[in-house]
Amino acid sequence: MSLAYLLGQSTKFVWYSTHYLISFKYATPIKIDRENPPPFFKKMPSGKKLFYEMLKLFNEERKLINQKKYKIPKTNVKDFTNAFKGSFNFFMDLPKIDKRRTQNKFNDLEEDKDLPKYFLRNFHYQTDGYLTENSANLYEFQVETLFSGSAATMRRFSMIPMIDFVKSKGENLSFLDIGTGSGEFIKTIKYNFPKLNVTCSDISKAYLDVAKKKLKNFLDIKFNNCKGEDLPFKDKSFDIINSVYLFHEVPSAIRSKIFSEISRVLKKDGIFILTDSLQLGDNHILDPLLEFFPYSTHEPYYSKFIREDLVNTAKKFNLKMYYSKNAYLTKTLAFKKI
Repeated sequence: MSLAYLLGQSTKFVWYSTHYLISFKYATPIKIDRENPPPFFKKMPSGKKLFYEMLKLFNEERKLINQKKYKIPKTNVKDFTNAFKGSFNFFMDLPKIDKRRTQNKFNDLEEDKDLPKYFLRNFHYQTDGYLTENSANLYEFQVETLFSGSAATMRRFSMIPMIDFVKSKGENLSFLDIGTGSGEFIKTIKYNFPKLNVTCSDISKAYLDVAKKKLKNFLDIKFNNCKGEDLPFKDKSFDIINSVYLFHEVPSAIRSKIFSEISRVLKKDGIFILTDSLQLGDNHILDPLLEFFPYSTHEPYYSKFIREDLVNTAKKFNLKMYYSKNAYLTKTLAFKKI
């Protein structure tokens, strides 16, 4: 298993790193005010340090897989086809992203009275924001390129607290995913926990439609187009709630409302697993990179997120943190409803 894992991760790293380097080379350089430099100026970790941190991530997952903690979905021919198609679409979209970034244009989306203003943005300066199926189909490739092929690995660390919980309670549990996006992670969830009663939710109807197509072989999954801060579920409906890379995409006030809603629909002694970006101080080597991220792309709520005390905010809503784990540029927190 170790050799197969090494080959698979090495291939992903080379493939997506190549895309990242090409996109970085041909992008318009980011202008930095050297008289009033940002906090990350001349403090960025070297490529060698980043590679070492990524190797630690891959080595840790290799051990988890060898210990049979969880399984990685098998790669098939369709995955390779999607990779080449994603590559073509990625490069076709790059000039549009670069133009928005140089013009600081992040609101070329149509108004939608059914969606909150905080959501109507070209996050990452990407075409169509999170509002179309074209964007959803390209999203996974963009994220993997951003993280040099490590995004799926970092997401999978969400499963560690879930594994222990399912072992103690049994697999026939109700599971809610908030911010499902294009649904890639849910394939991994169902592959490892086939008996979980999964409900996927997302504020973007287009992304949820793509998730439905991607997950069409799982006939027992439910889908709900809704906001995380306004969940249309009854009190104490779920045993497990999960959220990956959602919290840094919303304002602080909305984060609090999402915590409140999670507490409402989560059963007593149920768990909420939050996987998102590292925060400042989690790994001092990577702190400058966190500071750089909102400077280099459109992430309007990220700077506050990396400074926010999520544990104390959650505590206000009877969610007690009992688990914390860093995974390269990502952190997983697990909370129990008390």
